[in-house]
Amino acid sequence: MTNPPLPPSDLPDELLAGRAQGGDRAAFEALVVRTLGPARAFCTKLLRDPVLAEDACQEGFLKAWRGLPGFRGDSKFRTWLWRIFANVANDMRKPKPAQIGDMDFEAIPERDVAAEESVAREIAALPDRQREVLLMKVELDLSPAEIAEALGISYEAVKASLSLARKKLKERLE
Repeated sequence: MTNPPLPPSDLPDELLAGRAQGGDRAAFEALVVRTLGPARAFCTKLLRDPVLAEDACQEGFLKAWRGLPGFRGDSKFRTWLWRIFANVANDMRKPKPAQIGDMDFEAIPERDVAAEESVAREIAALPDRQREVLLMKVELDLSPAEIAEALGISYEAVKASLSLARKKLKERLE
């Protein structure tokens, strides 16, 4: 007697991605469900606008679905996906500085909202590359190597951007 196949929600990302490449929409939907929250938060912080972030998420998932045949598995699925979201967000960025989008500080109990807003303002004021790298590290918990791969930049550029971003934040928040 063989065990029944695992439902998509119990499978690793890479296996789901492989199934989705074969046209399995349920597998891709499971990937979307898993990554929607982090993708939305990442895009919101990159774009500083929740409405644009929603558009970026929709566009990013659409591009991911269409681009699945090109996913070779050389990197983790999520690394590949974050690169798509970063590219979509970069394409949607307005040339003028944007205001900080509404941040959901109420979801984090017992935090100093004023301090959170101050940190968010300072992160939003960072140059695009530094903000992007910092958010991928902090929000998505990616390693510098994964960030480099996702953004198509060198490991050294990631380390330098992280260092500069942290230095600027420390100076501005002191």
